[in-house]
Amino acid sequence: MTAFSWSAVLVVGTEQAVVEVELGELTPAKSPEWGGLLRGVPVRLAAEMRQGVPSRLRLTDGQERSVRPVGVPWMSDQGFLIVAFLGEGTAPTG
Repeated sequence: MTAFSWSAVLVVGTEQAVVEVELGELTPAKSPEWGGLLRGVPVRLAAEMRQGVPSRLRLTDGQERSVRPVGVPWMSDQGFLIVAFLGEGTAPTG
């Protein structure tokens, strides 16, 4: 899978927000893994994700995948909160 970026809806529990997503395949990995970065995540949703609230991405083409955060979110130079994540299930196609 080649890295790609697009807009998506991040759904955390019953709340949702439009975010920018950068997706890619993680290598090396024993089994296929994918993940990336979520840009522009509202602080409250990032906090809920870290607390284990079920989270998923709804992509513009209708694909939907569960995601979980990894590491600590950080602010970009442009003031957007960035959350690194791992995806579950098969990787979305671009």
